[in-house]
Amino acid sequence: MKPKTVSIISTFTNLGLGLAKLFFGFLINSVALMADGVHSSMDVFSSFVAFYGIKVAEKPVDEEHPYGHWRAESLAGFIVTIILAISGLWILYESAKRFFGEKLLPLSFWAILVLAVSIILTEVLARMKFHYGQKYKSVALVADAQHSRADVLSSIGVLIGVLASHYFSLADAVTGAIVGLYILYEAFEMGKEITDSLLDVANKDVEERIRKICKAHNVEIDSLKTRKIGAFNFAEIKIKLQPNLTVKEVQNITSALEERFLANIPELKQIVISIQAYDLAKQVICTRLGKRIGELEGFEKVGPKKRGQRIIIPLEKDADKISSLFGGKRYLVLDKTKGRILMKKIVENPYFSEESPHGIRFAKAIRADKIFTRQIGDNAKQNLKNYGIEAEVIEKEENLNDLLEKIEKGDEQKNN
Repeated sequence: MKPKTVSIISTFTNLGLGLAKLFFGFLINSVALMADGVHSSMDVFSSFVAFYGIKVAEKPVDEEHPYGHWRAESLAGFIVTIILAISGLWILYESAKRFFGEKLLPLSFWAILVLAVSIILTEVLARMKFHYGQKYKSVALVADAQHSRADVLSSIGVLIGVLASHYFSLADAVTGAIVGLYILYEAFEMGKEITDSLLDVANKDVEERIRKICKAHNVEIDSLKTRKIGAFNFAEIKIKLQPNLTVKEVQNITSALEERFLANIPELKQIVISIQAYDLAKQVICTRLGKRIGELEGFEKVGPKKRGQRIIIPLEKDADKISSLFGGKRYLVLDKTKGRILMKKIVENPYFSEESPHGIRFAKAIRADKIFTRQIGDNAKQNLKNYGIEAEVIEKEENLNDLLEKIEKGDEQKNN
């Protein structure tokens, strides 16, 4: 079950429970039961916020959000925390009012039944949210699970208060005050964790695991930075290597490190590895002769052997339509020379993921000279230019066949 599905189920369940508690609270004039009804009704909004935050966070990266939308979950979790705190204050306020002149409450079978059913259903929802929130590392869903767990304790306190208030008028107020204080404590603890995520606080546990992996590979760390973005962590690491290493050896070391980091640290979403002698992270690396590093032997290569000028075009899933984005799952690769197309082949992008398409990495590895795309950011265009790859933006109405004809006609015009 996906986090969004759990949030939808929670929303409708809390709506039904909240209305039932409000109805019977007014019926028997129980302030605690009415407060619990308001609390459950606020859960509807809380669950909706969690659902929306999860939905936004699932959006893939784009030109305006190169680090994805994961922080939306943190924002949703922060809003849920505020709602939780407001609920705790509300219950404390109603409990304080109960201390002054309230009479004994009548026992109501239906009110007790509603509370008992609410406790059972809410506990089931809380366990579901904890399970799937931890499974998918959803900050918003875990925050909503904490909220549901607080609701369970709140309803238990209200049930005790409703039963005892028939014999002791202040029982409702005492139990309500205890529950309200507990809810405020939960809001405070949860708020600290979510605030850390919003403020890009470093993850010391992730840093320690990165250091252990580097130590196992006998790699010295010059500097290390981590930050949380939503449920995930990003890292920047600068390592020291011997200056006499070849480019191929450097590439092998950094590739092995990256693979180990991502495989052994699940919450690590992306890591940038820099080297003092060869600044691979900036991708503007020159030798004494002024050659770009991408032109040297030893860097990864994908696709068929290059037979001339190489042009690549990102494709949609249908493979007969040009993709709307520069980074694609597959590309049409063309090799041409002297007005003739020597090779035309569809090649899968082995580096592609929904979060990080890695279009630049593919263009370098396939040894492209030019790319036709519907849109591309200025930074990506400059990075390609650093590697001698030209990027040309094509019109939206231009289809794949039109573009292929344009490429062939361009050769004919040059020959004429």
